[in-house]
Amino acid sequence: GILNQSKIDEYSGGYNFELVCYGILVTGVIILIVGTFGWYTGFKGSILVGKVYVVLLIIICVLQIIFFVVEFLKKDEINSEIEGYMNKTMNGTAYDDMTSAEQEIIDIIQEQLECCGLETAAETWEAAIPSSCCTGNSTCSVEEAYDSGCREAAVTFADKAIMFSILILIIGFVIEFLCMIAALYSVREAVRAKSYSALSTH
Repeated sequence: GILNQSKIDEYSGGYNFELVCYGILVTGVIILIVGTFGWYTGFKGSILVGKVYVVLLIIICVLQIIFFVVEFLKKDEINSEIEGYMNKTMNGTAYDDMTSAEQEIIDIIQEQLECCGLETAAETWEAAIPSSCCTGNSTCSVEEAYDSGCREAAVTFADKAIMFSILILIIGFVIEFLCMIAALYSVREAVRAKSYSALSTH
């Protein structure tokens, strides 16, 4: 693998990325279960299942709103933590004097974010520029290195990731609202059909 959890923990303040993966998996399972309720309501016209489906959608929407507010409020805190991690990772130690784990993390950051050094290549690495500061080169110089520093690049990346997640939440909220309207319509039609059937038998 690229990095194991212990290496990531060392430079991320102990943040457990495995928990994030499990959280996404659990969320997917919940959405699948709720979707099954919606499918059953649409095809069978069950009033009880339709009501349960609407309630579950409302709960999910509320949780999404809470997540949206918390993520927006913690945006500055997240950026501050990222800057702290970057300062810790690129702490002035020469690249060649770092351990292999430290070099691996540095290379991943610089290659993925297309950045070099904390602020600039020359300021952080001086003459010994890591090859990860350049595109496809085994050796790299200050002139060839990426222009942007990794602290700014990491914060920009985090901002874009937060905005993307917020956009996904908004799209999901709209889809869930439409599903809720469809479910309410199905329940109403099922109630009408049941009432009509009861009147027909009398």
